[in-house]
Amino acid sequence: MKRMLACMLGLLLSALPLFPSRSTPGKTRDYGVFLGLGAGQLSRTDGYRLVVIDPAGVSAQDIAWMHQDGKTVYGYLNIGSIETYRPFYDRFKNLSLGPYENWPDERWVDVSSSAWQGFLTDELGGQYADKGLDGLFLDNADVYDHYPAEEMFQGLCTILKGLKRYHLPLIINGGDTFVRKCMQEGIARSLFDGINQESVFTSVDVAERAYGNQPASISAYFQEYLSAAKECGLFVYLLEYRASKALAKRIDAYCATNGFLWYNAKSIELR
Repeated sequence: MKRMLACMLGLLLSALPLFPSRSTPGKTRDYGVFLGLGAGQLSRTDGYRLVVIDPAGVSAQDIAWMHQDGKTVYGYLNIGSIETYRPFYDRFKNLSLGPYENWPDERWVDVSSSAWQGFLTDELGGQYADKGLDGLFLDNADVYDHYPAEEMFQGLCTILKGLKRYHLPLIINGGDTFVRKCMQEGIARSLFDGINQESVFTSVDVAERAYGNQPASISAYFQEYLSAAKECGLFVYLLEYRASKALAKRIDAYCATNGFLWYNAKSIELR
């Protein structure tokens, strides 16, 4: 995951585990993103209630084990770009639009292609849903930022509509330009259930693998965006990187006030 899920106040733990309520401080952690884990490393999610994993290398039995441990499990699905290491890369490399800056093993993909749409909604999405996931975490709607044509916007909408058939909550990671347009057109709630925004308070220099604090102006922009998403009725999640103890306290207070969840990742590799 590259761009670099809120708090579900009022929901009971006995309800369908889509958006669990906040946990008791010191007992467990609400939310974590672990995209770099293999099946043999899932114990690293211990203590977390809502986790995001890459389901490609994880079995239905692994997910069932995580459910027995009380976890709600979301699966990562890259809808706007394609990684060269995926087994289906050669099948769709002709749909590549261009390189993904700072990620040499990834390329933007033409989401207006019916072949790509059908693969995500009819094949890969179905395979992931069959593993027993509780929701999908959809990455790289930012493709619309880089290729802002109407057919790209409609392509993303088609993908989301197709994934809705599995009756799983859908979380959009990043993609604020796409999400804003959906909110403006009044279709956001019909297409997805929440958003995850990276680096609202922290920043990452991907090329240098350097971590810092987000400039105030950028942080203010994202906070306004998250407020708009909340007002729209979307669940809101934050993914931060190496927030200091002092900054983490600020983010805790911000999320508690707004009813959001957040995760403080150790690195962009999300292991």
